[in-house]
Amino acid sequence: MKKNLLLILLCLFSFSAIHAENKWESEPDGTEWYLSVDGTLTVSKEGDMPNYDEGETPWDLQRDDIKKIVIKEGVTRIGDYAFAGCRNLTSVEIPNSVKSIGVRAFVECIHIPSIEIPNSVTSIEEQAFSRCDDLTSIEIPNSVTSIGYQAFYNCYELASVTIGNSVTDIAKEAFYALPALTSITFKGSNSPNFEANVFKAPNENVSVYVPANSIEDYKTKLGGLSSKVKGAIILADDEAYTRESDAEGVAAFYTRNFTNVNWQAIYLPFSLKYEDWKDDFEMAYINGIIQRDNDDDGEIDETEIEIIKMKKGSIKPNTPYLIRAKTKGEKTFAVKNTTVHAAEVNGVNCSTTTAKFTFTGTYSTIPYETLIANKYYAMGGGELVMSNGSDLRPFRWYMKVDSHEYSNFNANSGAKTITIKVLDDEETTGVKELRITNYELPIFDLNGRKVSEDNLKPGVYVKNGKKFVVK
Repeated sequence: MKKNLLLILLCLFSFSAIHAENKWESEPDGTEWYLSVDGTLTVSKEGDMPNYDEGETPWDLQRDDIKKIVIKEGVTRIGDYAFAGCRNLTSVEIPNSVKSIGVRAFVECIHIPSIEIPNSVTSIEEQAFSRCDDLTSIEIPNSVTSIGYQAFYNCYELASVTIGNSVTDIAKEAFYALPALTSITFKGSNSPNFEANVFKAPNENVSVYVPANSIEDYKTKLGGLSSKVKGAIILADDEAYTRESDAEGVAAFYTRNFTNVNWQAIYLPFSLKYEDWKDDFEMAYINGIIQRDNDDDGEIDETEIEIIKMKKGSIKPNTPYLIRAKTKGEKTFAVKNTTVHAAEVNGVNCSTTTAKFTFTGTYSTIPYETLIANKYYAMGGGELVMSNGSDLRPFRWYMKVDSHEYSNFNANSGAKTITIKVLDDEETTGVKELRITNYELPIFDLNGRKVSEDNLKPGVYVKNGKKFVVK
């Protein structure tokens, strides 16, 4: 009995401890926070976090227990020293409400392997990420305009730095003493203003990639790194791509802000290998279109686009694919020593017994009025939609439908939206499965749609699992 009572008391104590661990703490400045048992520190506040002196944050006594930081939407500035010295921290989530990262906010967070700065941040302040030893790459989004003194000082493993196109000022020693640095990419057509020793003592093998038409501007301002400057083709998601000839052996960069994790259309002028995307994205190719007349009344009731996820290989340039980001945020595809192909309008064709579907890529903006007028489908919210009231941006594709002359079906009556069906990456046919529910054996076309035996048009059909031809 005593043993059982002791066990009950221990369970109650453990539950109370866990419950207390997850209780929100409220600070006089309006900051609320809690540290969960798994080491996740969650911080909430409307507006700017306060600035702290070193070692004076509310969670300072527990900072060695912090493994992950989640900053809630509503915080507009991460305060000075807010998470300094969290030496066991490995993951950080920063919301799109944050506009500034304060002085030494993450200094000496030595085990952060990566950090995603959202496309809302405009300034990274003094020593914000200094001495983050395990940080291997950093992408400064296009929203940032200034990078402070020693912002990434002594990040020993930092090998790749990408700097957005709006940065105008980079302070002294911002990227000072980075022995592993091999790649610096500037997206902006105009070089930022550099203070002294911005890239002090980089690796001898470092390459500096800049827009091809801005090489001389960067060479003039980069001083000792001028001999490392190389022209690159840098593609922005809000600019048309108009290159008329192939560029061989160049570096190519394309940036997109993924505001959701739904499937999106993608159409690039260069190839990507599976290894280039597997950690951050899923890619899929278009397998076909399925139309179904479920009630056999001559009207299409369902339309699906079939896609197959890629688990190896490469995507081809100037070819329509689908992409899904694993996390939201601004991301850059970077390929060195590749061929960037001329801007070409190529497509993928799929046919059913009722219509021909053409997926056509675009490198320029298509106004939504044009999409509506032509009844073009474009990706929106993970589906193909006739129009969602917005323009189709470059580096994407749209779908158009042409009816077959011999068809009595109205090709556009089937759907204002077309759903996506994901298949395994195996060989597939139009007919996936037959279910016989009575002795009146149904007939299917090669798209898996049940059709009436009384009105069969010329083509190939399936009955009782066997194909037959109507001439």
